[in-house]
Amino acid sequence: KATSAASIITMSTHFGSNGDSQVSTDGDVDPSVIILNRFRERSKNEQDLAQNAKAVALNADHARKICFIAKLQPLFLPMKLFGLYIDDIRGYEGIPNRSRVSLFANRLYQCLVLLLFWLNFGKTLASFWVDKDQRHDDTLVLAMMLWFLQTALQGTICFFTMQITPKKSGLKSLMSYWNSQPNFVELVIEPYMIKCIKRTLLVTYFLMALNLLFNALIAFLPSESLQLLARAIMSPLPIDSIAVKTLSFLVSLYCTAAWLMPLAMFTAVCLTLTHQCGRLRKAMRLTASADGLARVIILRRQHSSLCGSVRKADNLFKFLTLVVYVTNIPLVCFLLYYLIFIKYNDTTTVVILSFWFANVIVVMVGVSFLGASINNKVCEL
Repeated sequence: KATSAASIITMSTHFGSNGDSQVSTDGDVDPSVIILNRFRERSKNEQDLAQNAKAVALNADHARKICFIAKLQPLFLPMKLFGLYIDDIRGYEGIPNRSRVSLFANRLYQCLVLLLFWLNFGKTLASFWVDKDQRHDDTLVLAMMLWFLQTALQGTICFFTMQITPKKSGLKSLMSYWNSQPNFVELVIEPYMIKCIKRTLLVTYFLMALNLLFNALIAFLPSESLQLLARAIMSPLPIDSIAVKTLSFLVSLYCTAAWLMPLAMFTAVCLTLTHQCGRLRKAMRLTASADGLARVIILRRQHSSLCGSVRKADNLFKFLTLVVYVTNIPLVCFLLYYLIFIKYNDTTTVVILSFWFANVIVVMVGVSFLGASINNKVCEL
């Protein structure tokens, strides 16, 4: 009786301990079942914690990538203002979806700006037949026609490549590739890229302001030498009309943006990739001296991501660089001819032509140097 009473007390004690114990058919306690139940509960708690940590990490990574897109707005916003960029970012928390009416209005604005570029080029091309009797030399008109052609071609390239929409584009491919990489921070280097964008935009705005100032002088300053430039820009329209002068100034504003804004994007991306190549090369040298196998695997993954970024950037800017060389090489020749062989009594005309000549040279040298620098850095890895 004492033994059975002790067994009953033991069973009741184990049944009262949160239901963790189990009793076999003969009344004995099975301690292995208790350990198994506690192990299952502990594993479940650890799994829940791991899932919560993973969700927090994914949300943080998602927010960081959205923040990265927002940080690029100093470059995207002026391009959108001049009809060179459009976005339709959907499915991201914190970024409201745009209505179809807004998207249609932006796309229509882009089409109108693109039509303006090509009409401006066609106007200058038609002046060779319509307004030929009013000029003694067509060299300056050829130079302006090449510049208008460059702006029209670069505007067309931006229309198809500089967009983040459900449709495929070079910019969307590059941004999606960056966002899909596990080493997002090492690949993009957000602070350095933002610094490159800010410095590039400062230079771009300065050059745009100077070019607009010179175009205003050409349109509204009564000077005999400047009248030759005004006729080359506005021909075959009458250069004495205030409406034509105002319209020509507004067109020059959009042409200047289409000329310099895509090159600002090209410069910022190339500087970032060049800097990342240098950092990766330095890290590979330190790892080779330390002989760390785990670190080598990480660097190999970073090298693969960086090479993919270079390929995406090349796909984005290949037509832009082609247009730069095709139009700027003959443009430099015409401007240099006018600076050497044509004598002007007005210093302002010489300054304007020298500014245009220096800008074209800087653009070609900059594109060549940045492209060669990235190619050299990648080959050295």
